[in-house]
Amino acid sequence: MNGTTQSRRPLVTILAPAFNEADNAVGLVGFFREIRAYRPDMDFELVVVDDGSVDNTAEIVKGALRDGDVARVATLSRNFGSHAAITAGLALSRGDAAITVSTDLQEPVEAIGRFIDAWQAGNDIVWGLRQTRAVPKGVANWMSRKFSVVFTRMADGPTFPQEGPSQALISRAVIDVVNQMPERNRNVMGMVAWTGFTQTSIYFEQLPRPAGKSKWTNKKKIRLVIDSFVEFSSAPFLITFLMGLGIGLVGILGTLATLLVALISWTAPVGWLLVLSAVFFFAGLQLSVFGGLGEYTWRAGDDARRRPVFILRAVHDSGVPATNAAHTGAVTARPETTTAH
Repeated sequence: MNGTTQSRRPLVTILAPAFNEADNAVGLVGFFREIRAYRPDMDFELVVVDDGSVDNTAEIVKGALRDGDVARVATLSRNFGSHAAITAGLALSRGDAAITVSTDLQEPVEAIGRFIDAWQAGNDIVWGLRQTRAVPKGVANWMSRKFSVVFTRMADGPTFPQEGPSQALISRAVIDVVNQMPERNRNVMGMVAWTGFTQTSIYFEQLPRPAGKSKWTNKKKIRLVIDSFVEFSSAPFLITFLMGLGIGLVGILGTLATLLVALISWTAPVGWLLVLSAVFFFAGLQLSVFGGLGEYTWRAGDDARRRPVFILRAVHDSGVPATNAAHTGAVTARPETTTAH
């Protein structure tokens, strides 16, 4: 922490993206109050970003707020995805640091305290790593763990631990940098790691969901994998290029084998073998040149359009931080600034 935060009580943002979490909305506000009671030496604000829910998640959160709860409840115009919602929350954050939490309440309060302790020790980034996962073992769980291992090895720059963080504490310095990044297709954790600020990790036991089921579908997981590799690694292009060369090599070997058979047996080469070899060869070359470029080119065009990462429909403010906020959290949206009663 810098000198400014040492002269006043630090303000920490608890950031929770939410999508159809009506069953856990009241519990989230209760969890926020538990955090405040657990660390009375800090000031806290709750930032909830409703990512296009259709079950009144935002309204339930607002209804659960009471006097003394410093909170911002934002609703997006539609479902943009959890990483876009986290981006919106970082833009709304007024704290000296922000801690991302899941709306399904799977982090113990004690873990929040350890996040803060590591931050106060001088780290700008604190990764939250699950020592145990409260999800059934299976293919999806195994693939999730392996993705983090592969990604950390193939990333071109600094990245997060290979265990794969589920949450993170991010200092104001890092928040300000991430808020300036223009990427539309984003992995926020990768962006945070890319900044290169001082980082460390804490471990915690993941708690089971008290209600509902995860909205983190396989489709969303696949999209995140693609976003991660394309945005932070040149490996996909290299792999595609090598695949193309390999297929081309198969075509060359097939052609040589066909000619060798013809020379040994003094018979004319079978026509379909030559055609097949040629198809493999040229298809491989095309794959190596165009296959890897396609995804990168599309995303470059997507970023060039400069459409917003998220669109705020409304922001509801409840309470005022007890100390001067580290940031205004200024946003462009239809305001709903009120005080909860």
